[in-house]
Amino acid sequence: MASFFKVLTKIDIERTLSLPDSCLQALQQSQRSHGGKKLKVKDDVGILWNFHCTIRSGVAPKLDIVSGWIQFVRFKQLNTGDVIVLNKDDDTLTGPHYKIEVFKGDADGYSSFVHKNEI
Repeated sequence: MASFFKVLTKIDIERTLSLPDSCLQALQQSQRSHGGKKLKVKDDVGILWNFHCTIRSGVAPKLDIVSGWIQFVRFKQLNTGDVIVLNKDDDTLTGPHYKIEVFKGDADGYSSFVHKNEI
């Protein structure tokens, strides 16, 4: 089952990806660093991405990916309206990380995925 999904906005594509802090509460202590968190994310072709995140406090705390995200956006050629899905994955070789799936502006493909996985 998916931990989180988001339809990407212009800000997500051009600057930083903001996620509700609640979607990543399961991060291990070892992934926390000074000033934020390290987030390991494996994509659909097996590339392991290391994102550095900061926590924005307030009424609804948010987790902002501040480094590594724009490189991912460019590599995957993401656009506004594309959908990302993050799933927690415990790999015995690389340790706990998240798996990221990208649905490129294909509402039908994403809808099929949601129905099949009951998000």
